[in-house]
Amino acid sequence: MKPEMPGRKMKPYLRFARGLDGWAPVILAMIAILASALVLARLGLPDKESLTLDRFMNVPSRDLSVKDLKYYVRVLSSYHMQGRESGRESGKKATEFLLEQYRDSSLRGFFDGEFTQAFAFNAGIKSRDTSVYFSGADNSNAEAGESPNESEAKKDRIEAVPVAYAKPSSARGDIIFGGFCVSAPSKGFDELARINVNGKIVLCLRYGPGGRSGPYREAISFRDKYLALKQRGAAGIIFLGHPGTPPVYAEFFGGTEKEGPPAIFVEPQHFYDRVAWLAEHDAKLRESEAEYSPHLGQSLATATVKMDYEKEKLKAQNVAASIKGSFEEGKSKNRKWIIVGAHYDHLGMGTFGSLEGAGKVHNGADDNASGTSAVLELAFSLRKMYEENPSIIPEPYDVVFMHFDAEERGLYGSEYFVDSSFFPGENTVAMLNLDMVGMLRKGKGLQFQGAQTADESWKEMVESAYAASTFAEGVDLRFFPGGNGPSDHSPFYRKNVPVGFFFTGEHSHYHKSTDDFDRLNYEGLYDITFMARELILKLVTAKQQIEFQQAPEVQRSDLEFDVRLGIIPGGYGESEGGLLVSGVKEDAPIANTGIQKGDRIIFLGGRDIENIRDLTEFLYDARLNTEYEIHFKRGDKIIRSRTQLIPGGAH
Repeated sequence: MKPEMPGRKMKPYLRFARGLDGWAPVILAMIAILASALVLARLGLPDKESLTLDRFMNVPSRDLSVKDLKYYVRVLSSYHMQGRESGRESGKKATEFLLEQYRDSSLRGFFDGEFTQAFAFNAGIKSRDTSVYFSGADNSNAEAGESPNESEAKKDRIEAVPVAYAKPSSARGDIIFGGFCVSAPSKGFDELARINVNGKIVLCLRYGPGGRSGPYREAISFRDKYLALKQRGAAGIIFLGHPGTPPVYAEFFGGTEKEGPPAIFVEPQHFYDRVAWLAEHDAKLRESEAEYSPHLGQSLATATVKMDYEKEKLKAQNVAASIKGSFEEGKSKNRKWIIVGAHYDHLGMGTFGSLEGAGKVHNGADDNASGTSAVLELAFSLRKMYEENPSIIPEPYDVVFMHFDAEERGLYGSEYFVDSSFFPGENTVAMLNLDMVGMLRKGKGLQFQGAQTADESWKEMVESAYAASTFAEGVDLRFFPGGNGPSDHSPFYRKNVPVGFFFTGEHSHYHKSTDDFDRLNYEGLYDITFMARELILKLVTAKQQIEFQQAPEVQRSDLEFDVRLGIIPGGYGESEGGLLVSGVKEDAPIANTGIQKGDRIIFLGGRDIENIRDLTEFLYDARLNTEYEIHFKRGDKIIRSRTQLIPGGAH
């Protein structure tokens, strides 16, 4: 040991460390680990149960680890991440977390040396000046249809939410009471048949008689009411909230350039304060299943309804790393790629896509912190294995680990990637997608979609990988043949890439704030990750590459409707040009309309169709043995026809 320099005092902890000779690096590393844990705590992130010196030194573990999977899920689904909403600050935190993991590893940035691929997407709309300007008073004692007493007029303004089923516009006139504005003549209840709404601004209570689960559910959505009022010539529409029901946000709506009356959403208290009888009357009507209000058609005030909004574009980022090297445009022609992907975004505060409404953090542990964690573990595990034995991934193969952004908004990240210059095209051997893989249960088993998107050897590989894994007794493997569906494998399938979608099924916490860390089956997540690794190794060592083939589409029972149209949707995002058709069931009635792959459905059963959401809303209410008008575009040509539906399935 060297003596201390005269006049210089060594700090106590350094003197102690030097006194331990070879232990000094270990002790200092442990101090750094503790400091790292404190930083995580300050960020609101959990400490890592399995934090080891090996991981701290940024050397990925060769073996898959339940503890590592738990750590990644816990961080990604923590309150700090605020629901990982694409394009928002919470989504950027998730992106940065992924980048930290890859930058501290020996994996390579896939995008010509970079780990990220930036893109923009349509995040719905943003209100500019949506409001109601009043110039009328409470007229609760007037006879139905009478105008309010202008001498009692008062002028004020209420901020509102645009219900954007038409382009921005405004309307001025009398506000009349429309009850729930439910038009369900087939069920014997039609409020709009009892009043004249032409040229009027109509106030509509939320849902219908009996509430959200009442007998008229096919006529109580905003869109159903809007279309019914538009057809009857309403000048404007005010949708009124109800105490205890979820709030409405502008992000719920995609916006459009179509003509139509302005429609807005207003919180109930604004009108309860102006119309003395309304609050009590609202509650009373809700208790009945077929009672008409005596106030139907009554004039409440004179007002100007202004619906003004702009489409909101947000920026998002795909994250991807590869084992051997980057994809360089024009320089990677001879390399064969296996893509392993999972989306890492979720619903943020639930302002879109939530099944319980907005206002709470939607942590998205199963959807899809589970799949994101599996991809991270696969990346570190396979890279370490390759470093120790390069022959496990022989030339010309490489593996890409991809984290897609904006999946919850409509598969924007994966759609953008397959249309970009970084997509390897025909050199893509297969795409494995892990989405919601954290809830493995006996009885539900592991679902594998895409079993018939390649020749028979593909299914044999999957079965072999499953057999080599350590699944608990009673957890069976369930095959589904097709490659289409509402997750990130679908765009790859449409590019003629064999796909495999790992999925443990929907559950009662899906798209709710209760999808939390402590609900997941981590042993099951480990087993699925292990199986995926086995499948990757079989793909890169197979004597013959699997060959793509079109597969029959049998949809998951979790997504079934009572009826379906008989087409395969070609996209799940927003579209101003209608819903793209990527396939038609030959024996379905819709085939008789002449519709083809590449056409776009723009109108169906009295509804404008712009995207998959519009189609699912239609199917929710539609019936068998009923003929529906359908319009579809082929280039600049619009073809009009009629079709019936078929039972079962998703689309």
